Amino acid sequence: MPLPTTKAELLHHLRHAYEALDAEFETVDPSHEREEGLEGGISCCDLIAYQIGWGTLLMGWETEEAEGRMPVMPSPKFKWNQLGPLARSFYHQQSGKSLDQLRHDFADLVQALGCWIDSLSEQELFVPHQRQWTGEKWAMVKWIQVNTIAPYRSARANIRRWKRNRTG
Repeated sequence: MPLPTTKAELLHHLRHAYEALDAEFETVDPSHEREEGLEGGISCCDLIAYQIGWGTLLMGWETEEAEGRMPVMPSPKFKWNQLGPLARSFYHQQSGKSLDQLRHDFADLVQALGCWIDSLSEQELFVPHQRQWTGEKWAMVKWIQVNTIAPYRSARANIRRWKRNRTG
């Protein structure tokens, strides 16, 4: 999928990908929300916890740099070659919440992401080297897409497949 080329397009893609994913949870019976039948052996709750985890990290990187610190990426406790354990930490952090609670938290996060994106200039979003944490190759839009829009779409496909297989 090509990267958005304007802030308005980026916000539209974020909102659309979020709404499409969230709508899939409308028909999940609460008795199945923690069933680990999705691809990767995870539950619907885990799927949302993962999205919340990465969105929170993304915004945290920006906050850390704004406060004069260089963020440790992807997180202080995990390296890039430890993404499986990082994902499991997201599931564990959110393990006490219901699907409805997670959906609410996810909605709040996407709202915050939208406000953050809206506060950025086109240059900050689309020109590389605007932040240290974005590195040498990627503009911020790429980091936003790979940590929100793209995984939201993959997650939607995962949940649709699970629902289809359940009714099979």
